[in-house]
Amino acid sequence: MIVDDDIEHEAAQWFAAQRRGLMALEERQAFDAWRADPVHQAALNRMHEVWGEVSAVGEMGVAPRRRAGRSRRAAVAAVLVLGLTASLGGGAWWALNRSVVQTRVGEQRSQELEDGSIVALNVMTRARYDINARERTVYLNAGEAAFVVRKDAERPFLVRAGGYEVRAVGTAFNVRSRDRNLDVAVKEGVVEVRRLSGEGKPVLLRAGQRLQIKDAGAWRAPLTISEIPTNAVDEWRQRVLTYEDAPISQVIQDVNRFYERPLVIDPAFGRRHVTLRLVIDDREDTVKRLAALLGAQVQRADRADRLKSAV
Repeated sequence: MIVDDDIEHEAAQWFAAQRRGLMALEERQAFDAWRADPVHQAALNRMHEVWGEVSAVGEMGVAPRRRAGRSRRAAVAAVLVLGLTASLGGGAWWALNRSVVQTRVGEQRSQELEDGSIVALNVMTRARYDINARERTVYLNAGEAAFVVRKDAERPFLVRAGGYEVRAVGTAFNVRSRDRNLDVAVKEGVVEVRRLSGEGKPVLLRAGQRLQIKDAGAWRAPLTISEIPTNAVDEWRQRVLTYEDAPISQVIQDVNRFYERPLVIDPAFGRRHVTLRLVIDDREDTVKRLAALLGAQVQRADRADRLKSAV
């Protein structure tokens, strides 16, 4: 099984947390969510194998299995993390542990970075932070996040997502990276958006402007710049979803990220475009409001609810 560098880095951090001792409730919940992924658990198992922590692996109900080809890179990562936490203490570990964060279905989370900037993560989002003396970088692997950046002329604030980089000094903006599409909207200040490959010219966005890039990984990805009310840039933080001429399929995808029980629709119905504003609340109430807004009927089933056009 091939494991990327990010996952090995995360595994090293969680391994250090286990060795440190008892976790706080929030930290334990984050750990359980992370290791629910078999790939993540396998990476953690390799950390324990390298360090000979067979008993710790056994506590998680995973049978340890030693292999000749242990990951030297994993061992080095664990050494670095353990050495850093031992030398800098628990407060440093808190900052280090928060360098990688992800949210689950229905979960939104806000946190303050060590530089004073605020990051708010929408549901089903995964991000990694790298704050150093030269720059402050957030890698938005998938999902959506809003940023309120503390001004620091010496250290630019960068968000990298979908093959692009968003650069800010002191501003507030939102980045969404899902399904190969990238969306950047500015609430305050100015940001610069450019390709990481260096191709093309950078795009400057000011407050009230929104950049949408379809198929962001394509060589000549089409992009559009439009106006957006500044209060709508990160309205999702109040669990409000706003759409203007958007396909119903997109609305359904977004709503499904808030609830375990999904909604399904027919493809033809999903291709229709709508303009609406939906408050995310109790699932049953939300589905009723959405059905009314879409002119649809709700058909109950065992594992999902189907929205069907009433016309």
